[in-house]
Amino acid sequence: MIYGKLTGEDWRTIHVEGDAPESVYQDDELRLFFWGTLYNRDVLVKGDASVSNACLVAGLFQSGYQTGALAPVQALAALDGCFTWVYFTRTSSGIVRDAHGTHWPVYYRADGTFSTSLSYFSESGQKLMPDRASLSAALQRGLILSGRSVWTGVSRLEAGCHLCFTGGSFTCSSLYAQSSFVSPTLPSDKPELSDYVHGYRELHQQAIRRRIGSYSHVGILLSGGYDSGSNLAALRSVYSGPIDSYSIGFKGDTWTELPLARLMSKEFGTCHHEYEIDGSEIRFLPEIIRFWGEPFVEGGLMVNYCAMRLVGEQKPEVVLGGDGNDQYFGTSSREVALYYGASRMQILPLMRMANRFLQNGMGEKSDKFYRIHFHLDKILHLLEGERFGFSDGALRRLLQHPAEDAPRYASPIPDVSSFDNLYNQHAWLSDVEIVINRLILYKASSMARLFGVNLVFPFMDRSLYDFLGSLPVGWKCQSKSVWDMARGRAQSKYLLKLAYKPLLPAAVTERKKQGGFAPMPLFFADAHQRTHLKEFILSSSIFDTYLSREAVLRFLNHYDRQVANNGGWFWYRQNLALQYFNLLAVVTWWEEFVAEKRVEY
Repeated sequence: MIYGKLTGEDWRTIHVEGDAPESVYQDDELRLFFWGTLYNRDVLVKGDASVSNACLVAGLFQSGYQTGALAPVQALAALDGCFTWVYFTRTSSGIVRDAHGTHWPVYYRADGTFSTSLSYFSESGQKLMPDRASLSAALQRGLILSGRSVWTGVSRLEAGCHLCFTGGSFTCSSLYAQSSFVSPTLPSDKPELSDYVHGYRELHQQAIRRRIGSYSHVGILLSGGYDSGSNLAALRSVYSGPIDSYSIGFKGDTWTELPLARLMSKEFGTCHHEYEIDGSEIRFLPEIIRFWGEPFVEGGLMVNYCAMRLVGEQKPEVVLGGDGNDQYFGTSSREVALYYGASRMQILPLMRMANRFLQNGMGEKSDKFYRIHFHLDKILHLLEGERFGFSDGALRRLLQHPAEDAPRYASPIPDVSSFDNLYNQHAWLSDVEIVINRLILYKASSMARLFGVNLVFPFMDRSLYDFLGSLPVGWKCQSKSVWDMARGRAQSKYLLKLAYKPLLPAAVTERKKQGGFAPMPLFFADAHQRTHLKEFILSSSIFDTYLSREAVLRFLNHYDRQVANNGGWFWYRQNLALQYFNLLAVVTWWEEFVAEKRVEY
């Protein structure tokens, strides 16, 4: 943890408290503190390889900024790493986070106070008030509102952003833009697809070499799918030393990929480790909430927790994760195609009307109306990221004061001028900015820090980012037509699969995608455990001012009935369990940080 203040002291002597920086740079115009690492030093260093990371960053910073003047700095976006850096000049100060926020989170207040831990503010002795709209967002989507925290007056600096204090006020800006990631047309020389396949594999191998460096004890997360398998194949092509592989499964899961993970472990010669989740791991949620200082839920949360706990027993020097690759290529192609088609057919108003009708109660139980509402909601809110959790109507019923406490989200206008434009817009606004930056990499990197694991993400390499930004949509997700894609007939991660299919076992490459989703109802299957959790929730002081006890009780009783019936559509049961998880996380946070009671289930 680091903490300090961006205002009020002599910039030449100011220090940032807490963990010592990896390196520091100072001259007559700038004082800069750097924590973390840079992966692309090989392209940043000009001659002297002994130049510190802080010195490299300072050079880029000074080349793009005139002292005291805030302006776009494309050079800073070239930094590829896991880092946080803080700077002070004669007329300004600020903080910059890495592109995907894999280093520490950063929180700050209007007075310039900042910290990489929310507990710093809650333990400061000042009375803090919960930000109820952000808590409501956690109930609805599992994560806090963008740029905010659970405390009123404490803001969050998002991934890839620059917070600058100058002229007596703060300015927060992103170092990245949608245009930096999407370019749907091929270069003028029209290279062959085979050239791109070869180029992708070379860049992926380079990304792995940069991250493993001279380490001799390497680990890898192995799911049994294309992403982790490609990481393993690429790792073996550049590294001949021992590899520990780690896989997580679920007891009783008929879609388990553990056998495929074992097959790949044998194929590439790793020392394999496994753990099967049985649902009792829900007891670790209070530990996770205390570590974060905020409620957060994502479908793979307990998978990451258990994986990092398993890895932590051996502590390899570096562990490779496959997170984010789906999103770099673009997800939800079917929903993108359906939205595009509906816009062309001019039936979006009718779809919105039907969705509003279903949202007001018709789509709250597992029947055909729920399925229609589920799919309509995904299509109509295409650019807003995942929407698992309580619906707008269900959330209003849970809140005592819905008019004041319901969250409000930005609703970007979809670009339907062409299918490629809509696909790329979704890939940036939903897949990168929300799913990668605020969900999966935040979750994975945080759980790694909890257990002291050096987890890295080769697919998130800046070179791969630029490379995939140059690809036409058809090389990211292939289909005969938009209409075929709308029917679900598309091949995702097309270029990746061309690159690695020859190197992976046929059982992996020819298997139809089935699983990949953590079966969330497993965590609430045990009746005794559920009774205990119910008692805990209903005894909370959160009902004094925020939630409706009657509405929460109705939800908990409804969940019990659904478990007893053991029926319903998969995604209905999945979403209902995520609602339970969201509710439990928010109540746990409230008891820990508002009621100030230590929680154990």
